[in-house]
Amino acid sequence: MIRPRRSEDVEPCLTLLREVYGADRYPVRWPQDPAGWLAARDGLAAWVSETDGALDGHLSLHGTDETRARRQWRDAVPVPVERLAVVSRFFVAPAARGRGIGSALIETAQDHAAERGLRLVLDVAHHNHDAIGFYMRRGWTRVGNATLVLDDGETLLPLVLFVLPEPD
Repeated sequence: MIRPRRSEDVEPCLTLLREVYGADRYPVRWPQDPAGWLAARDGLAAWVSETDGALDGHLSLHGTDETRARRQWRDAVPVPVERLAVVSRFFVAPAARGRGIGSALIETAQDHAAERGLRLVLDVAHHNHDAIGFYMRRGWTRVGNATLVLDDGETLLPLVLFVLPEPD
């Protein structure tokens, strides 16, 4: 079952995130403030997947601005930056993968964005081939590459950038 994330979901989501981090190194660096990272102030919406009373997936949408919106996104999706929503904090429990949870979460985000006139964009670590394949199978368009400087100010993370094409 996909539902909006509630405040009481943050701690169980962090437990799940720790499991995902151990399996996949996502996020690439464990955040100094994991709860703040998960429930970031620029969040537009967030959902969880719950199966038999346990959380097994999470996805949030975040806003962006002129300084953070990737040039490649803006070139591919020529709308005001306020209409871009970034898919973020997207993870599924390793033991729950292959059951359609990721697809259900991304479809929920797509429906939410469409209802609000938002265009979805995202970046994914270049080494995360499973995630890249996931988006490509769902019709997302790869629009380029970028590099993210991580919060230590030194580590560079190569990214692949995607946009969700506008429905016909």
